[in-house]
Formats: sequence, structure tokens, C-alpha cells
Amino acid sequence: MKEKIMKIGLITFVLCLTLLNFPYKTFAYVDPNTGGFFFTSVLPFVYGILATIVVFWKRIANAVRNYFSRKKR
Repeated sequence: MKEKIMKIGLITFVLCLTLLNFPYKTFAYVDPNTGGFFFTSVLPFVYGILATIVVFWKRIANAVRNYFSRKKR
């Protein structure tokens, strides 16, 4: 299971890098502080979600395990 998740993560990472390497025409100004916006708003949100999962991992795993281990009636 862990290997499958790592493989999906690697594929996603490679896909993102590939898409970022294809230039296309844009007719808009991108401010240099756009990267700062990403680091100050989007990344903390993602880290917050990951921290929540880490803190409640046992509860989440038990709930999923109990849900899928029920016998069908």
C-alpha cells in the first residue's frame, strides 16, 4: 500500500514538473510576489491538512477499517 502511494506521488510530481516546462503564450503580468503568496497561503493550508491527518491517523484508519470489514447483509 505504501509503495503504491509513493508511486502515485512520484507520478504526480513528474507530471507537474513536465507541465511546468512547457511554455505557452500569456498576456498577463505575473508579479514577483506571486511565489510569496503561494508560500504564505497555500502551503500552510496543505501542511495543516497533513498535520490533521497525522494527529488523527489512528482514528481515521480504524474508521476505514471498520467500514470495510462489515459483512454485507
